[in-house]
Amino acid sequence: MLHGYFDVPTIAFFEQGNVWAGSMHTNFSYKIDMPENDEGSKCLRLRIWYGTESYDLVKEFVHESTYTFTAEGYEELIRVLNEQFDVFRTEPHDKPSGLNL
Repeated sequence: MLHGYFDVPTIAFFEQGNVWAGSMHTNFSYKIDMPENDEGSKCLRLRIWYGTESYDLVKEFVHESTYTFTAEGYEELIRVLNEQFDVFRTEPHDKPSGLNL
């Protein structure tokens, strides 16, 4: 389902324990998963990094946040993902050449 810049599955996808990862304009990469929080409840986690490294090789995330595993938490995660992409588009950093961001 398209949410702003991103095509992210509905919350039902994550209810099954699935993980979603993607990238935009090559250097904006993200992963959404569902770890347990400190209280032992499932939550949604968003991690963002710049670059083409696979998730397992990332040493530093530019953004990391968790959200309640609810429709409201899911919508907040999507809002933050889009906001972070707007930041990426306006900050100077290594972007692939030839892209009109």
